Amino acid sequence: MLIAWIFYDSFLGCLAFPLIAVLNTRRMLGEAGENFSKQLEIEYREMFTSITGSLQTGYSIERAFVEAAESLRMLYGDGSVLRPHIVELNSKVRLRKPVEQAFSELAEKFDNEDLSDFAQIFRFGKRIGGEYVNNIRKSTERISKRVEVKQEIRASIAQQQLELKVMSVMPLGILAYMKISAPEFLNPSYGNIIGIVTMTGCLALYAGCMILGKKIIDIKV
Repeated sequence: MLIAWIFYDSFLGCLAFPLIAVLNTRRMLGEAGENFSKQLEIEYREMFTSITGSLQTGYSIERAFVEAAESLRMLYGDGSVLRPHIVELNSKVRLRKPVEQAFSELAEKFDNEDLSDFAQIFRFGKRIGGEYVNNIRKSTERISKRVEVKQEIRASIAQQQLELKVMSVMPLGILAYMKISAPEFLNPSYGNIIGIVTMTGCLALYAGCMILGKKIIDIKV
């Protein structure tokens, strides 16, 4: 409605709402998936850190997962995205299912490279035997450091993402201010073919700049 009012001085532009709603819903679902993946990374990093600490104190790997579930509960409460799956893993282990098999089933629920890699290392380590606990500890430390680097990269570009959001809003704010305080400057752009074409071109350029800016700072880590 705001765009229809600013660029065309008519709420008839709201007839495009269904298309905008579909596109925006897809965008929001994509962002929700990205946010879920980021939260999952944060939580399984905490899980691996807890497992490493438990193994260093002499706990078995089965007990280490129990301690990891408790750590996630203390840190994230009922909002944790990973803890319910760790609790389910611990329940399977109590029913005599091998812990490495239970973790492999957990990893299959998420499209995540780190969890899949750890599941393979865990499974082969238990099968081969030897110092598998030490190997698992080293693997969890490597994965934790890799996730930490990802978080540092995201933190370094967070400011640029905030700046992009501010810059995206400013053109609309300026036009809205002009339309309210000095409507005579924009009135020639409304109600005629040349004005409609010009404003549509400006709107397309504005949308293109937003998409380009998002792609520039959308660094995959």
